[in-house]
Amino acid sequence: MELDDLKHAWQTLDRRLQQQNALGFQLLKNSRTDNARRGLRPLAWGQALQILIGAAGMLVFAPYWVRHLHEPALLACGLVLHAYCLGLVIVGAVVEARIAAIDYAAPVLAIQRQLLALRRAYVIGGMIVGLPWWFIYVPLLIVLGDGRMLADAPWVVAIQLAIGAIGLLGTWWFHRWANRPERAAFGRKLDDSAAGGSIRRAQAALDELAAFERD
Repeated sequence: MELDDLKHAWQTLDRRLQQQNALGFQLLKNSRTDNARRGLRPLAWGQALQILIGAAGMLVFAPYWVRHLHEPALLACGLVLHAYCLGLVIVGAVVEARIAAIDYAAPVLAIQRQLLALRRAYVIGGMIVGLPWWFIYVPLLIVLGDGRMLADAPWVVAIQLAIGAIGLLGTWWFHRWANRPERAAFGRKLDDSAAGGSIRRAQAALDELAAFERD
């Protein structure tokens, strides 16, 4: 009977320790996921602002290209700017959807995967709205001047487009150079910087939680 009592007491103690560990992990998870949720709020606000800017731009540029339906150059400039603003809205909405889709009650690994999907969407979206600026400022200047630049100094437009092409090629070359295997650490730093501080902090909080869970 004494041996049975000892086994029962040991099993009871083991269950209590497991319950305490589970409770401690849940409290830590709540804390880290709350930090991750709060850390992503600036990103959500920024994407909401981007959507508003894109929507406002569409309202501004749509009447412009409609007024110049019979002027191909100005029509093209207005449509390019309108399409870019639409891209701002779409990219912002995709990132916002990724943020809203994160289930903080899910297992840690699932949350990490959702954050990774958010990071991928944010980086790709950043390229979509960022890289066109090598060129997009040219039609913007043309529209702001209502086509006077095309009439008075078309060579300036050609030079600016050539500079944009060189800049875009240089960006592509630098990305390839930075991501070569011998510069893997440098490439990871660039990728981290492109991911944004909010996402990096959220990932760090979840990585700490995952390490605790493994231990």
